Amino acid sequence: MIAFSEEALAFVEEKQSPVFIDLPYTIRGCCFRMTECPAVRFGKPEKSFGYIRQDSQGVTLYVPASLSDSDSLTIRMRNFLGFRSLVIDGWKPV
Repeated sequence: MIAFSEEALAFVEEKQSPVFIDLPYTIRGCCFRMTECPAVRFGKPEKSFGYIRQDSQGVTLYVPASLSDSDSLTIRMRNFLGFRSLVIDGWKPV
């Protein structure tokens, strides 16, 4: 289940736009496998293939089908030098 923090919900309401999570990128080596934390963006994905549309807390959210439902993830707002963005909390790279 993917939830939004209160700050993130307010930011999304301000933008009045759906949100999508980029497809996660996986790095594979001979002895390991690591998946980088994907970015969270406003709008709809360019290609809807491989995405599942959800309505979470009143927000239209496009989630990659490859994400596990067992992980509890939170989308929160990050404010860095006055630039606001959405990020995922609770991501496990392994």
